[in-house]
Amino acid sequence: MPRFRDQSTFRRLQIVVGLGLAGLFYAQFESGRHHNPVIQRGTVVLGDAPIVAERFETLVRTDPLAALLEARDLHGRSATAYTCNFVKQEVLPAGMGPEQEIEVLHRMEPYSVVLNWLRNPKMAQRVIYVKNRWIDKDADKPEERELAVVRPIAPYDLLLKSLKQPIRGKNAKEYSRRCIDEFGFTRSFDLLIEYCKLANSRGELKLEFMGESTFDGRPTWVIRRHLPYEKEGGRYPDRIAEIYLDKEYRVPVAVYCYADDEMRPEDLLGKYEYRNIKFDAALTDADFEPATYGM
Repeated sequence: MPRFRDQSTFRRLQIVVGLGLAGLFYAQFESGRHHNPVIQRGTVVLGDAPIVAERFETLVRTDPLAALLEARDLHGRSATAYTCNFVKQEVLPAGMGPEQEIEVLHRMEPYSVVLNWLRNPKMAQRVIYVKNRWIDKDADKPEERELAVVRPIAPYDLLLKSLKQPIRGKNAKEYSRRCIDEFGFTRSFDLLIEYCKLANSRGELKLEFMGESTFDGRPTWVIRRHLPYEKEGGRYPDRIAEIYLDKEYRVPVAVYCYADDEMRPEDLLGKYEYRNIKFDAALTDADFEPATYGM
């Protein structure tokens, strides 16, 4: 990463290059903005409960919110790092985006994420975020102080191998419904539970066990959340969230969010799938170092 003795010169160059790249990326985005939703949910089968059911399975079937709370606590105590392929597709400000596949390295402490796009990158090819490592103390807005290191997509990476960008800046919000510090199973649990609790306190929550299915070749339980969603930017993020909870890992390996009870493809707000998960990955500081990737 280039260094400048005059930090004000570097900052001006960073802003100019960042704005220029943003313009190029936005033009590219606009040219292919309306994409068809890609949905391949597994068949859900509602069978009888086992005669001798495990306590947690009984909880999933009878009190899904309590099961989500317990699963979140278990994951928080036991998981340290993992890798996976993250597949997502979302409605963005400019319309339905393309289905993207991202190779992910994730470490809980310190909270660290590497995202490497395998399919349909937009603004970046690779992004590295380590909590509180890169801070812009001169940012105009407090929420834009925390930074990630970004490698632009080709051919723009020939001009600049990397630059730092706010994780909650305008560019990030245009290309994803969630920020990079919201990635991972813990954050997914937190978001699901947060709105369940809010709706429950208002007498508006319907959370039900739907049955069993498979995802990525693994058995899952399926939970469906209903909220009184009205519009984007309202109190609730979606009308329906269908949650596939892995029976062994006890984490939400797939979540499909819809704007309407019919759950038609055109109602999709976002899908989030974790595939090829490998827990207890032997990740080190070097895995979250930009120099490791020539950035």
